[in-house]
Amino acid sequence: MILERDAELAKLAGLVDDTESFGGRVVLVRGEAGIGKTTLINRFLSNSQDRAHTLMGACDDLLTPQPLGPIWDIARTDSSLVQPLSDGDRRSVMETVLDLLSRSLRPTVLVLEDTQWADEATLDLITFLGRRIARTNGLLILTYRDVEVDADHPLRQVIGELPPQNLVRISLSRLSAEAVASMVEDESFDFDEVLALTSGNPLFVTEILASGVTAVPLSVRDAVLARASRLSHEARRVLDLVSVVPGEVERSLVDETTQPTDDQLAESVRQGLLRFDDDTLSFPHDLQRRAIESSLTSAERQSLNQQVLDLLGKTADPARLVHHAREANDIDAMVEFAPLAARAAMAIESTKEAVAHFRTLEPFLDRIDVGERAAILDDWGREEHYLDNKDAVEIFDRAIELRRLAGDDRELARTLTTAARVNRLFAHPQKSLDYAAESVAILGPLGPSTDLARSESLRAFLEWIYSDKDAAILELVNQAMATAEAVDDDEAMMHALNIKGNLIHSHGDIGGMSLIEEAHERAAHAGDRWGQIIALKTMAGMSGDMRDVGRATDFAQRARDTAARYEIRALEVDGQAMYSEFLLWKGEWAAAEDAATETLGSNPTVETLAWRVLGSIQARRGRGEARTAILRMWEFALPAEGLTVLDTAAAALAEYIWLSEDRDSEIIERLEKVLAEGIAKGTPWPSGAFA
Repeated sequence: MILERDAELAKLAGLVDDTESFGGRVVLVRGEAGIGKTTLINRFLSNSQDRAHTLMGACDDLLTPQPLGPIWDIARTDSSLVQPLSDGDRRSVMETVLDLLSRSLRPTVLVLEDTQWADEATLDLITFLGRRIARTNGLLILTYRDVEVDADHPLRQVIGELPPQNLVRISLSRLSAEAVASMVEDESFDFDEVLALTSGNPLFVTEILASGVTAVPLSVRDAVLARASRLSHEARRVLDLVSVVPGEVERSLVDETTQPTDDQLAESVRQGLLRFDDDTLSFPHDLQRRAIESSLTSAERQSLNQQVLDLLGKTADPARLVHHAREANDIDAMVEFAPLAARAAMAIESTKEAVAHFRTLEPFLDRIDVGERAAILDDWGREEHYLDNKDAVEIFDRAIELRRLAGDDRELARTLTTAARVNRLFAHPQKSLDYAAESVAILGPLGPSTDLARSESLRAFLEWIYSDKDAAILELVNQAMATAEAVDDDEAMMHALNIKGNLIHSHGDIGGMSLIEEAHERAAHAGDRWGQIIALKTMAGMSGDMRDVGRATDFAQRARDTAARYEIRALEVDGQAMYSEFLLWKGEWAAAEDAATETLGSNPTVETLAWRVLGSIQARRGRGEARTAILRMWEFALPAEGLTVLDTAAAALAEYIWLSEDRDSEIIERLEKVLAEGIAKGTPWPSGAFA
């Protein structure tokens, strides 16, 4: 029985009919837990079987979600998804799902349930499909618990980016008093008490009526446990086992653990506690699963998770194995599977999931041999660095120490190269220079290699930032380009071209832009996401120097959006800060202020630019807090050193002095020093801002 959902069912049916004329839509079905989202969708899909293809997958509440979890569900019924999922080819997965929605003979309805638990890769897929849905004749239906999706929730951000003209929102309300009365009409319950206890939540009402328990706000737990108490001992053992597995449980796993008969499984089905298909079992509602799981003692939960872990073996999804290893407190399993899960997430560019697995592993790193521990720290540090987390500096320090102990010079040099980049980002200039120089010194005698080419190009970049010896820098760049060409390494060549283009541009030669364009093409060809974004940022900066604000804004937006797509937070905030500056130039002060504020709390280079924008706006508006903002900017600029950071800070400082008539001698001294250095180095673009 489904009550008071006729209007929603009619709306969904109408959307299916409209796809041929108006194209596809994204449908958001939201409501609290137990409100009937799944029931509504199941009825709609049942009604639509003759008119549309239907595909359905669900997100699970794992400690670290499986990337593209709901799409793996769909792959069980559509084999076209199996290969790209197995290959970890996220782009191919996205294109395949889009093709499924674009089938022309009949509309396709794709349902993703419980997207409040969606992993990063699934959120990216939703964004990808949502922006293209109008070109299909399909419906993408997302269900979620709205009370769990607050303003900062990743799903909220994804929804906000979808084209509003293609969005349809369906909000499920609680049942009316009349509907609740119809449900309890033939039951031995007091209607007023049921209504007061449940507030019309359909699941709460159903559970109370099925269990005979009337206790709220623990109504769900009490109702589920009351039902469970009616089961035989053998049936309850099955229920307890299934409760520790978010999502679906393989029937084979249950058979091996508890060896239930069909009659014993039917007990839980009759009580509304389990459902099973040909080869899987699950709870109808995750609230029920949690109610059972919470009734277990700590020892029972640990034992059941250990049983699941042992039976899953080593071929299951590593993220799933890590979940059960953590719950079982099986340290050996965590040590074995967490690196696999982290690297699987890295392979499909799910940075946050990768970091979560590495952090799970951290307390047990001393159980791993030195070489593998160093490799793990390398990968972990790189992912933290992508998230703009300064902890990456300390992680790489540990990795370098282990590399020295292990005695593998080439691996040490690789680690030093990445550590140099990370230390530059977090304003440790001397460490970054030292690491880059040591890396080149180690690799040089070993002959040309991709490692040497990348190390040389990074060293040239750091020298360009921190020194004024242009002739020496040019020599380093040319050497890096020669090595990159000798080993045919597009990534290293891209970085070298980027530096050379910057060097040429810094002397007022607009020809530097063509080298950056070539660098961008090479990065795209090599699949170097970091390099692509760096090139876009560089083109944004050069266009800004030439006051081509339109192109500068476009490049900055592209850099920011590309970084966000691939979860490279360090470059996303950098692109956003640049974008805020160009908004300031265009006179869009409110938008610039909002954009800059969003980047506060990032690395020092980004903080410098953000506070520059905020300080300039406040100075132009005559606000007293302008001085505080400008001084805050300078605090972040100084540790970074390098004229490329200080000149932007000094320009804002000069404007502040001019507008505020603040003649503090210390502030003026800072300005004069940076301006003198800029003139001495021959950098007309930034120095021109002071004219």
